[in-house]
Amino acid sequence: MIICFNCTRETKRILDYLLKSGQYKDYAEVISSAVENLAVLQGELSHQGAIVIETEESGTVQITSPSNRPTGENSRLIVSATDRVIRVPEIFLMNGIENPPAMLAPLPSDVWVLGQEVPLDRWVFGQYNKFLPAKVNCRALAHLLIDQPEGIPVEEAASQISEKAAILGDFLLYHDKKNHLSRDDALATAFPLNKDSVEKAQKSRLRYANQFIASINKHGQISGLLLDLKLINHTGGKKPRLLLTEVGWEFAALQNPILDNVQETPLQKFSNEEMVFFLNHICSSIPVEDFAYRAILTSIAEGSNTPDTIDAALQKYVPQNTDRNLSKSFLSSQRSGAISRMADLGLVTRVRDGVRVSYNVTDAGKKYLQNTKNRRKK
Repeated sequence: MIICFNCTRETKRILDYLLKSGQYKDYAEVISSAVENLAVLQGELSHQGAIVIETEESGTVQITSPSNRPTGENSRLIVSATDRVIRVPEIFLMNGIENPPAMLAPLPSDVWVLGQEVPLDRWVFGQYNKFLPAKVNCRALAHLLIDQPEGIPVEEAASQISEKAAILGDFLLYHDKKNHLSRDDALATAFPLNKDSVEKAQKSRLRYANQFIASINKHGQISGLLLDLKLINHTGGKKPRLLLTEVGWEFAALQNPILDNVQETPLQKFSNEEMVFFLNHICSSIPVEDFAYRAILTSIAEGSNTPDTIDAALQKYVPQNTDRNLSKSFLSSQRSGAISRMADLGLVTRVRDGVRVSYNVTDAGKKYLQNTKNRRKK
């Protein structure tokens, strides 16, 4: 088949450049390869508003759908055989989770009650310092439960989700670099990365799985952020399976500005609906997290608004009669992790002055604190 087309001077220059590279025997092979590449990209764009091409030499660039594609010099792109397409994995998208599975778990039991003072060492583990992984992992579990409604084995969930999370981490890192986001605002923080060395990538996936999905010890006890936040529960027994709670499923089903909308400059990690939903869940069902938020918000509101002064104010919640040796770094980590989670939910903001940092209570934080005070009066 012979096809004629109007070839501009610039297109002819690119064709000559590719032919001189020695990878193609003639113009026909260059054009055929270009059409095949375009078909692959178009297939990706048909269900994803934008994709990221990561190159070994030039870092990352983004290709958008034709209606949104920029014109001029910045729109030109040559895709080599070593490039790879990065996009949000389907397991983290909304498609396919419109209807909940027949089996959802009840909320995990709790030894604390709302309003009760909780010792600092019993707060949610400080290393669980980001909420976006919780959203992402609930989405993934929702997809896995469609095919396995009786529950997902812990090891299987940890392996499958952490592997996909590393792809998402690369995608989020692209946005962080493009928008020059600080560590405080970065999307990729806490996610594993495939860009790392093989050994480092494996370790980061294992850490992510243990902390943000679930891990099981030799006694069959399960731990992790999702369980602490009562987004999941498990079936128990020697081979427990993970199930989403009703709250976990509802959280997964809410639209997210990062996962569900391609954003050139994402302004927030969660929608207002997501934040309100989750704050209501915390203040009604998670006494440990609720107390941590109230303690820190009160400290900041009363003038203790730096890491050191907050730590000093929280000393009254450090248990005195315990056999455990609680280091200063552990207690600071507990405070830091809680503040990071609060920042993700819009309760506090960080103010940096060089290496110094202080915290402000937002309007949402003031409202949360007032609502919990009103609740205790009733």
